[in-house]
Amino acid sequence: MNRHQLLVRLDEAGVSNRFYGISTRDLSTFDHLLEAVPVLVEGADGRWSIDVWERGERRVKASFDSEEEACSHLCADVMRQWEIYRSR
Repeated sequence: MNRHQLLVRLDEAGVSNRFYGISTRDLSTFDHLLEAVPVLVEGADGRWSIDVWERGERRVKASFDSEEEACSHLCADVMRQWEIYRSR
C-alpha cells in the first residue's frame, strides 16, 4: 500500500484524521493533530519513518526502507488505536 491508498483505507474505516498524519512531498494531512500521534514522513534520503511530536520534540518511532512497509505499519498502528478509542 502507498500513502494515497493508506489515506483512502483509513478514511473508509472512519478513522479521524486527527489520529494520524502524512508528511510527504505531495501529500500533507496534519493540520490539526492530537499530541503524540504517528506521522508518516518521507525522508530526503528515500527512507520512510513514523515520527511522533510531543511537546515540540520529534521522535522517530520506526524507520523503513520502503513506503509500503511504512504505510502498512502505520495503518496497523492507527487502526489498533482507533479501535481502542472507539470502544471507550
